[in-house]
Amino acid sequence: MAAVHPTAIVDPAADVGDDVEVGPYVVIGAGVSIASGCRIGPFCHFSGPTTVAANNTFVSHCSVGAPPQDLSYRGEATRLEIGPGNTFREFVNLHRGSVKGGGVTRVGGYGLYMVGVHIAHDCQVGDHVIFANHATLAGHVEVGSHANVGAFSAVHQFCRVGEHAFLGGFTVATKDCLPFMKTVGARPARCFGPNAIGLERKGFSPQAREALKRAWRLLHNPKLTTSEAVVRIRTDLAGQPEIDTLLAFIAASQRGVILSLG
Repeated sequence: MAAVHPTAIVDPAADVGDDVEVGPYVVIGAGVSIASGCRIGPFCHFSGPTTVAANNTFVSHCSVGAPPQDLSYRGEATRLEIGPGNTFREFVNLHRGSVKGGGVTRVGGYGLYMVGVHIAHDCQVGDHVIFANHATLAGHVEVGSHANVGAFSAVHQFCRVGEHAFLGGFTVATKDCLPFMKTVGARPARCFGPNAIGLERKGFSPQAREALKRAWRLLHNPKLTTSEAVVRIRTDLAGQPEIDTLLAFIAASQRGVILSLG
């Protein structure tokens, strides 16, 4: 049986796992499903439809599954889906999707979301991410697995952050942020090439890191347009997994990618 503090309010239409811990003054509404092993600290508020997988920790004052901040929203039954094993620190906000955005916000597993992080409607976030204090995603943003979004950063709606990307603190990203690369700065943000230390720590081979450096030199070359650089990268380096990921990310961009000149 769940351990529910006597001051907490759990709607009868909510589904709370047997060994979930629910702290003081928590509110869990109808349509919320919380799997086993979750720990919910004081003053958190859950709205449905929301599904929370196993072993998540919500430290305190989190808002989970609130309606989207979108003027087109008319109370439709959109939802939020959260994977397993995350830690959500104080005052994290996770919003449900909107009809025009596909109806679902997805947050992957095993991430760390620090104080004040905001994940807006229809975002799609991968696994093993780190969001530092007050990092903010606008609506419809995609974040790849293992990305690191720095403190007080903001990502514009419909932008993408690639896998293993690193966004420095206070970054304002109005275009896509390349996978494996460091992007830092505000209006314009700039890309500073591969996140060499981070990639080494995560076990990427010397060959992979060198290939990404070579790809970056081509993208950074002032004598080449981005399209020309992509052709050169494809000719010289394609077939390596990290390079293929980088090329696919650039090819799928709708807003353009952030390079050294913003």
